[in-house]
This record gives sequence, C-alpha cells and structure tokens, in this order.
Amino acid sequence: MQYQYVINREQMYQLDKRTMTEYPIESPILMEVAGLKSSQKLTEKFPTKNHTYLILCSHGNNSGDGFVIARWLINASANVEILFVGDESKMTSETHKNYLLCKKLGCLFIDNESFDLSSLLPDTVVIDALLGIGFQGQLRLPISLIIEQVNKLQNPRVAIDIPSGLDADTGESNLAFKADFTYTMAAIKQGMLLNKGPACCGKIEIIDIGIPEMYYKELDFSAKIQTQMKYPQRYKHSHKGDYGKVLIIAGSSGYSGAAILSAKACVKAGAGLVKLLHPQGMESIFESSLTEVMTTGITCETNLDEYLEWSDVLLIGPGLGQSKEAEHILVYVLKYYLKTLVIDADGINLIAKNRQILLRSKARILLTPHLGEFSRLSGISIPQLKQNLLKYTRNFIKEYPVSLLLKNANTLYIDPKCSRFNITGNDGLSTGGSGDVLAGIIVSFLGQKMTLADAAINASYYLGKLVEKMSQSQSTFSIIPSEIIEHIGKITIE
Repeated sequence: MQYQYVINREQMYQLDKRTMTEYPIESPILMEVAGLKSSQKLTEKFPTKNHTYLILCSHGNNSGDGFVIARWLINASANVEILFVGDESKMTSETHKNYLLCKKLGCLFIDNESFDLSSLLPDTVVIDALLGIGFQGQLRLPISLIIEQVNKLQNPRVAIDIPSGLDADTGESNLAFKADFTYTMAAIKQGMLLNKGPACCGKIEIIDIGIPEMYYKELDFSAKIQTQMKYPQRYKHSHKGDYGKVLIIAGSSGYSGAAILSAKACVKAGAGLVKLLHPQGMESIFESSLTEVMTTGITCETNLDEYLEWSDVLLIGPGLGQSKEAEHILVYVLKYYLKTLVIDADGINLIAKNRQILLRSKARILLTPHLGEFSRLSGISIPQLKQNLLKYTRNFIKEYPVSLLLKNANTLYIDPKCSRFNITGNDGLSTGGSGDVLAGIIVSFLGQKMTLADAAINASYYLGKLVEKMSQSQSTFSIIPSEIIEHIGKITIE
C-alpha cells in the first residue's frame, strides 16, 4: 500500500463488507489472516524462546483474532495462556470455531476470578484482544478491572486492532489498555491519532489483511499519514529570487521573540528573501537580531500595497498582538492580498472575533491554529471538538475558503481535496515559540514553490522529525525554539 490511510469505524465496516462481497474474501479468512500476521509480528518482536504470552479475550470478533493468534503461537511451540472473560453463547461462528480449536490444541484457559495478574513473570507479553473498534462508552466489570491491573504492570503490552476502551472515532476514553504496540487491521483508525489515542496505542503497526487499495481510494473521505519528507526543489544554477520573496508581518511590544523566531526559521529553511514588517519603534531590536532579514517599522497608516505587491507569500500573526492597529492591518491584508497567505497565532485570534472577514478575502489562506485557537475560531468548545475533530474541521473549511493545519499531539492538515496527519514529534515541541518556528518553515517552503498542502504538512513533518533527532542527544525538556532553528539543515530528515 502506497499510503498509510486513516479511516473511521464506519469506513472499516464498509471495507470489510465490500471485500467479503466483491473480492470475495470470507470473514473467517480475514480473521485467519489477521491472526496469523499478528502472531508473526509478535514472534519477531518477542521471540518464543524468550517470552510467554497471555492473551486477554472476550467473545467478539476481536477476540476471534486473539484465538487465531493463540493457535499460531501454540504451533510455534510457545507457552500461551488465555484469560477469558466472555460469553461463549454470544460468539459469531468464526470466533467460536477458533475458540474451540484453541481448547482442542490444549491452550490453557484461565478463569478471571482465580487469576492473579501480579504473578505474571516479567517475560510475559500481555496481548489485548478483548474489544474491537465497535466499542463506545465506558468499560464495565470485569474488563475494566483487568485493564486497570494490566496497566500497572511492567510487562510488554500489545493491543490487537485497537486498545480496548479507546473510541475508534474520537480517541476518547475514561479507561483504556495502554499498549506499547498496537497491531491494527487494514488501516489506522482516526481515534488512534486523536486525543488519548497516541498515549494508549504506543507504536502503531498495520496488519495488511488483503483489502484492495482501490477500495480505500473510493471511500467518500479518508486521511493519510505523512510517512516521508518531501523538500522544495533546489537548483545549482539559481539565484535568491528563485526561492521566494517572503513577507512577514509580526511582533509587538513584549512579543518581539515570536517575530524573530518566525523570520529566522524562514531564512534557515531556504527562503530567498525575507522581509519583516513590525511596529514602529522596535527597529533596533529587529535590526540587531535579524542580520539576514530586511526589517521595516510600520503603523496602521502605512501604505502596505508596495509590500504586498513585492511578496510571493505572506505570514501574519506571530506576536502581532490584538490591538486595534493590528486588527486594521490584518483586515487590510485579507481584503487586498491576492496571493498565498498564512495566518498564525494572534492573526487567528483576531479573526475569531469576526470570522466573516475570511469570506471577503481572495487570497489562498492557510490557518495554523492549535486546539484552543481553533475552539475560539470555530466557536465550538474543546470537549465538543474532541468528540469529532475531523467532522468539525471539515465543516469549517466548507463554510470558509481556507485550509487548516491544526496543531495537536498529532497535527492535521485539511483542505477540500486533501487530508493528512503528521504523527512525528515529541514533547520537545511543547514550549512557547515552536509554533512560530513552524510558521516560518511553512512560508519558506511556500516561497520555494511548494503547494500549500505540501508546504504545510512537510514543514510539520520536518519539525517533528527534527526534535525527535535532537532528543537522541539531549533531554526533551531542554529543547528550545532557537536551538531547533540552529539544527535546521544540520540533521538529515528522510
């Protein structure tokens, strides 16, 4: 499969049904393939000579996968036990068949009431095959108690398809299995990337169960995960004009750092020419800090037309403040700028006061909010957004002619034709100023003639990978934005 697709619960059901109807692959075969390939991954990561296996099972089809895994592990001479908390009478025929086969093979079934999880040996791998993607709501006893106990263990933990207790669409959970690895069937479920999903899933690996790729392409909507860096094109025989004239309108009293970080990141990421417009009276700050950037002080009375005409792409917002003067400048830019416009930070907060100004703009606009800023921008509370983030972002870009790069634990880019997740990065980015660096890289890539979608998601991917590499030699808590800028171009990102 060329891409890592991200789908919701209903789309997974559609893919399963279509594959069984048209291809055709019957349900027992899909279960067999899922269990076989999962067992192969398990034995590669946790060899049978060094580990034993405890599989947590109930009566649903996800537990059917668990029973198949048990069979193949037993065939590999592994020591396997099944902690069973289900109801045999509620099993589908394929799940029941594999349940009976496990018993016939002599697999040890353990009764929950008589089993002490704290007695597990350290080399025992705990495999969660309790609940699948159909789960919604809150876990009930005895499963909730089992998961609470397992999460306290130091043993390796693997979830099959999705951690039990995690909502496959929203990523919300009151309690869920915390996996070190999740072997998910066919495609990543969107809830695995949202809210509590990343913390519960650990490293996600996809199990290909034979669904044709064309079926994914024909879904009404699907997102993809960025898995490789794409750089702007560079040429040996070129000049600075070939790599873009970037205009940045940023900074205000007490917030000069945001403008400086954006401008420096933009230059370091390869932009040809960068010009910063900042409030009058701050000339000495910017001239001394930005030796590679042209800087000019402006007021709300300044004629901006010549600067707008000069630029190929414009960034407005970092450290801009929310004064009447800042608002006047933003409104003017939205009204008269006709090229590619990136709006970040205070620019987004100003728009949130009057979203209708977006409808009057003829520019190609990218908004780069974090979740709190998008809540203010959309007028939807954060708890409500978390219940269906893709729905609300899709609704927003239908109502307003913009693209979004929503910065979160996993960043989402979305426009009317494209939706991509970036899952790189770590808590080294959880510091003030990292968003300013990202905005600077985005407009740099745009100046170097990348498309809006490619510039946004590849800038996010690059920044995430960069801090991952940096954290190999220093603690994440010590990573600061100015250091990130210094490392741009020094570390190979693929």
